[in-house]
Amino acid sequence: MLMNMLSTLRATALSGLLLSAATSTTSTAQTFNIGDKIVGLSIGVGGNYSAGSTYSSQTPALGITYEQGVTDLGPGVLGIGGYLGYKSLSAKTDYVFGPSRYNYDWTWNYLIIGVRGVWHYNDWHSDDKLDTYGGLMLGYNIVSFKDKSVYPANYPAYRYNSVSGIGLTGFLGARYWFSENLGAQAELGYGISVLSLGVSLKL
Repeated sequence: MLMNMLSTLRATALSGLLLSAATSTTSTAQTFNIGDKIVGLSIGVGGNYSAGSTYSSQTPALGITYEQGVTDLGPGVLGIGGYLGYKSLSAKTDYVFGPSRYNYDWTWNYLIIGVRGVWHYNDWHSDDKLDTYGGLMLGYNIVSFKDKSVYPANYPAYRYNSVSGIGLTGFLGARYWFSENLGAQAELGYGISVLSLGVSLKL
């Protein structure tokens, strides 16, 4: 009788451990779920801009993303969403040429609008607050140029050829959730910047 009770207790304990492990694994795999809606706000550094290499001033590279989990894809979850990025660069220089004085005042504005496909895969780790992902973005980079320079008489204005166009880029990223709806995010890849850091909000 005692042996049967001990065997039953051992079996119950083993079942509990297995259930706990399975629940933990499931929780990790579900860091990002079908139906989840996430907004990301970020500030970026680095980037390839056609304006040149010397600027008098520039704004931070600002990015906004939206993503929704749509379906399982292999061992992960596929999310579809959008991207909006903005950055502005300015160059101002004063010149004295003989009796004439003039200044260059140029501004370049970069706006990227994109559609992203994101694959979330979390089976490789055991942290139920960590979400790792990678994906591709098809984006349109809109570049505008403003020339407010004051040129000497009969001096030709600067001409800038726009480099607006469509591009396909890739990225890798991670989110860490501090609470159910608030987390931090980091992404490496080409958008409005090479590296972006920010916050994530789960709707």
